[in-house]
Amino acid sequence: MSCYRIATLLPSATELVSNLGMVDSIVCVSHECDWPEEIYGLPKATSCNIPDFGDQKLIDQFVKNSVKNGRPIYDVNVDMLRNLNVSHIVTQGVCDVCAVSPDLIEASLRGNQCLISSQTKIISLCGTSINGIFKDIISLSELFNRKESMRLILKNAKRKLESLTIPSFKDMTVLMLEWIDPPYIGGHWVPEQIEAAGFKCAMGQAGEKSKMASWEEIIKINPDFIGVIACGADLKKNQEYVEILYKMSILEDLKAVKMNNIFAFDANKFFSRPTLRIIDGIEILQKKFLDKN
Repeated sequence: MSCYRIATLLPSATELVSNLGMVDSIVCVSHECDWPEEIYGLPKATSCNIPDFGDQKLIDQFVKNSVKNGRPIYDVNVDMLRNLNVSHIVTQGVCDVCAVSPDLIEASLRGNQCLISSQTKIISLCGTSINGIFKDIISLSELFNRKESMRLILKNAKRKLESLTIPSFKDMTVLMLEWIDPPYIGGHWVPEQIEAAGFKCAMGQAGEKSKMASWEEIIKINPDFIGVIACGADLKKNQEYVEILYKMSILEDLKAVKMNNIFAFDANKFFSRPTLRIIDGIEILQKKFLDKN
């Protein structure tokens, strides 16, 4: 039996720990975790403070106001972490860990200041690129003594990346939208996904955060293809957003609109989360856009 009792506080953490063959060591997950199936039924150690507005503009305003006023978007159930005797916490954005007493430390977990056992080890995933995701896997493998698994995982991932190399279509521009009201262009690894698929990224830089754009900027660039990958949305929800874009009069002269080249993707599985499934996202982009070319 494994001596590890791991809390994974974001979906990518759960996926990467599971990739290393450690799923049986996970004792609690975040409210967003939905893969692999083995984690279904595990206690949820986080919850979301964003109301169910059903409106992207209201969600955007709530998040901006929360960040501005220093209010956490997520809550962490510290009592659960203690009661489950968690040995390791895998999270994102641990801003500070400092000594409070011989038995407790104060840690910032997903924007929450939490007192946890000083015996609990914390690892923060920080990959913002494909290579950064690989580095996160390496860090996890070193922490959990899974180096052999890591080497095989990375070997297969890099081999798949190489196999996706195709004749370049750099004259074909692709814009990926992580939000539509207001529009946010894909950042971090998304521009890499576009380039790896053989296309030119219309807006956004690899490794940089997603940023807000205006429809006027997008119209000026006039991309050949638009992919909708709204953060936190599955394929069905993003298809709804695609229909909204087609109905917007301001976009009616875009090449992507005239050619019916706006497509929805499952953002949660293949684009929003820093996991190995972003490589599958590259393959999906290729198939979708090349079928239209």
